Amino acid sequence: MATFEDIASLDGFSIKKLNIDDIKKVELMMPSNGIVDINIAERGIVATLEGQNLCQEKLVKVERWIGLMESKKSKAWSKAALDDAPKLGHKTGKDKEWYASSDEDYLKYQNEIVLSKACKKWLENKASYFSSWHYAFKTFLGRDYLLEKSAKVSNYGYTNDVGESPLGSADENMCGEIDW
Repeated sequence: MATFEDIASLDGFSIKKLNIDDIKKVELMMPSNGIVDINIAERGIVATLEGQNLCQEKLVKVERWIGLMESKKSKAWSKAALDDAPKLGHKTGKDKEWYASSDEDYLKYQNEIVLSKACKKWLENKASYFSSWHYAFKTFLGRDYLLEKSAKVSNYGYTNDVGESPLGSADENMCGEIDW
């Protein structure tokens, strides 16, 4: 049984090691020159949905990671301000704040949050990119199918009356006499 915990679990997760190969693979399926035909559009409409789904699944973990890092950052700041600063002789509240704001653990978590937010923005932009291509493909296919449906022209080459003559009864001398 699949659970939400399977999707949102952070066991072994690292924002720096987030695998984006599958997203890049879908991105390479999009036309780089802007030229679209019906085959590209039909394949692309499915690929864009897959790309959006991949981004959304990764965004769940990134969002959880940001929350976890925010908690650790707050804890590191509190520890530095309330425990470490007094031991080093900082007595005023402002001194303790300044010390806590420069604490190594606090800065480590702050940098991790900034990186995570950049990753989140990148994933959101990729999801939007796939959504834009999906709309373009959907619009292209809608117009293409509409043209097919609205075409009332019969296929003249296939509907001409050719009579009832079998192939073998053709005139034997249809090309004239052969002059060898």
